[in-house]
Amino acid sequence: MKKSKLFAITSIISFTILILANSSLGSAMYQQGSNIASTTEEDLFESIDAPETFNTTFLNNVTYGPSVKKDAKLKWKVGHYEKTDNFHIAEGDKNIKNGDNIILQIGTDPYLQLPNVDAWCQIYVNDVMARYPNLNTRIYAVFKYILPITLDLSEHGINYTSYFSYLETSVAVDKSYWTFENDKVTYNCTTITEVNNVTDISMVYDRETGIMDKMFYSASFTNTTGHFAGVNFTLTRLHGWGLPYNISTLVVWIPIFIFVVGLIVAIRIHAFQRFKLYLEARKIVKRAE
Repeated sequence: MKKSKLFAITSIISFTILILANSSLGSAMYQQGSNIASTTEEDLFESIDAPETFNTTFLNNVTYGPSVKKDAKLKWKVGHYEKTDNFHIAEGDKNIKNGDNIILQIGTDPYLQLPNVDAWCQIYVNDVMARYPNLNTRIYAVFKYILPITLDLSEHGINYTSYFSYLETSVAVDKSYWTFENDKVTYNCTTITEVNNVTDISMVYDRETGIMDKMFYSASFTNTTGHFAGVNFTLTRLHGWGLPYNISTLVVWIPIFIFVVGLIVAIRIHAFQRFKLYLEARKIVKRAE
């Protein structure tokens, strides 16, 4: 038997074994998850809270970055996601899962109704609007994703050059939750209600725009039946072409540019006609043989 045929047969057998092993492992993991779910009598639901530092009475005195404008659509994607079957994370009244998109749709100019966040900004999970139990909860939900870039409290004798400078210097803010850098600001909070009931959240904001770039969330609980429930996931901001915020759109535009230039050059030098003539010449040669 030729070496090439032997190699091909060996590759096919190895690939088949790998598929079967992967399927068996996935089935085992599913059975384990199903067993956990079947032994529980109570589902656990968790909503994601915004940092509890933004005073809604300040809403008349804020300024947003240029990305927060009429008809703008800001998008985040749920990436790595793990949870037990009896634990659910919700945004508004919508349970979120791996691959979901969280979208902030700005319908009107924020500065026409500045303090009324609910009037100019809506949150969607994929294409469905998320609804909240009350107005304050909805306002705080928005401020998970966008924070002001300036805050004017001059009527109180204070004028902060940015909202983050307010967080960094105000005596009214607990600095233990915040880490300030030149280009980003990070909010970290760990809540422990019991030994096994722990929630960790980290939000990374772009300091210049006030927009959240990343969220890392982890929660673990023991419910009333004594069974474990928990979830871990990441949320990453997207920009053009659905790329993560920290990947330049040049990775899309450069190949498109090269393709267009190559197409123009091919047309100019009649490359397609020449290739067609070459194929026809080969056919004539084969017939002559």
